[in-house]
Amino acid sequence: MYVGSQNQLKAYDAYLIEHGYTIEQLIDYASDALLKHISSYQHIGILVGPGNNGADGLSLGLKLDEAGKDVCIYYIGDYSRFSQGNRYYFNQCLDQLRMINLDETFIDEKELNRHDVIVDAFFGFGLNSAPRGLYKSVIDLINLSYRGDVIAVDCPTGLNCNTGTPYSTVLFAQKTIALSALKEGFLNPESQVFTGDVVVEELAIDNPFMEAGLYALFDKQDAQSMIKQRRYDGYKNMYGIDLLICGSHQYRGAPILSAKGALYSGAGIVKVMSDEKVIDLLPLSLPECIGISRYKPITKEELQGYDAILIGCGLSLEKESYLLTSDVLVNASSPLVIDADALTILSTNMSLLKDISVPVILTPHIGEFKRMWPYEEGADLMEEATAFAKAYDVILVLKGPHTIITDGTEHYRIASGNKAMAVGGMGDTLAGMITSFLGQGYAPLSAALLGTYIHGFTGDILARKRYTVMPELLAEQIPCAMYILSQKIEE
Repeated sequence: MYVGSQNQLKAYDAYLIEHGYTIEQLIDYASDALLKHISSYQHIGILVGPGNNGADGLSLGLKLDEAGKDVCIYYIGDYSRFSQGNRYYFNQCLDQLRMINLDETFIDEKELNRHDVIVDAFFGFGLNSAPRGLYKSVIDLINLSYRGDVIAVDCPTGLNCNTGTPYSTVLFAQKTIALSALKEGFLNPESQVFTGDVVVEELAIDNPFMEAGLYALFDKQDAQSMIKQRRYDGYKNMYGIDLLICGSHQYRGAPILSAKGALYSGAGIVKVMSDEKVIDLLPLSLPECIGISRYKPITKEELQGYDAILIGCGLSLEKESYLLTSDVLVNASSPLVIDADALTILSTNMSLLKDISVPVILTPHIGEFKRMWPYEEGADLMEEATAFAKAYDVILVLKGPHTIITDGTEHYRIASGNKAMAVGGMGDTLAGMITSFLGQGYAPLSAALLGTYIHGFTGDILARKRYTVMPELLAEQIPCAMYILSQKIEE
């Protein structure tokens, strides 16, 4: 499944037109996709706006009429301001369908309730502000007085398709048919009260989703197909030797959580290079780990022999940490995950990334990302993330609701995770998990996707009966979650 913001969806439509499709053809494909969801109704009212969403409704009306349905089109606005595609189908409807101009004849409750279904084709994802005037009046009447079903085309009128929150008045739908791709705002679970059930309908064309700027939703099915089965003859070295350069005398818990994330995700051997006080804790907290005392400076030889390296969790921002981070970035010969304090340190000298010859995964939250890549308020996060990953030739895991993951060419949102996981230390656990999958031989992008999905999936299972989810508990439940995914068990 693919997802897009308003700007990305507009760019997607423009891309299709640039590559040979006409707007009239695309509208025809859209109405074909809608038809299966409306054809079971007999008496159908279609609310039509001035743009191409309205044109989808007009084309749908013609096809329903051909199928013997009772169809009435309700439209608002001046014909001269209708889009090209809208005028094309509007002219055909004038000769074949019952058309009511709501500017001249306002719909009443009796007229409204003679329909089995109302199709909302006012604006779709094209709306940028609250519905006003006649649009608001029609919405208020339907919400208050209509007793049948409402099906929205692309997005319920009045809902911000980027955020999933209402501008003000929203036409409540029982079902929303998202054409081509899921609207980004529908990832917000609070949007469901307005959208009802959401169904994504791809157009019957060769869809160039990523080429046109849309991104994929990485979900349970994707994770199940990616996760590897453990070999019957496997042994610890086969599942990776990972080095975690984490922790300090101030932050002793972060490396423990990172190490648990790595071990419970299937790493064969995990070594923690840290402050002496952290090393002393390891046998008590996680006896499976090997502790290595950290000395300055760190040499190239000390970083050899590992399948993956993590730096940053609980590292602190002391002067020694700056030197250590620089040494690791210059000398690392294994795939590298950079998190937490190491990201803050990196933000002071981004040129360090230019000389790294190994794959790099960065795992910032929004604040850390903005320090590395300043952008204007309100900018499209996916576009900024993609530009950053491309500029520095890295894989970016931008943590937040439905975490963004991109290598600059492929771009994803993660379909797992929840607000109960907003607890300190959760990112440390995630960083350890991604490092573990890197060490097990997954491609860097796959390691980032799988680690982030399983992290959220485990949290989702735990959050069913918890107000908050603790990182340590989440780490300990990772093997159960991975078993569920690997065996394709319905939990």
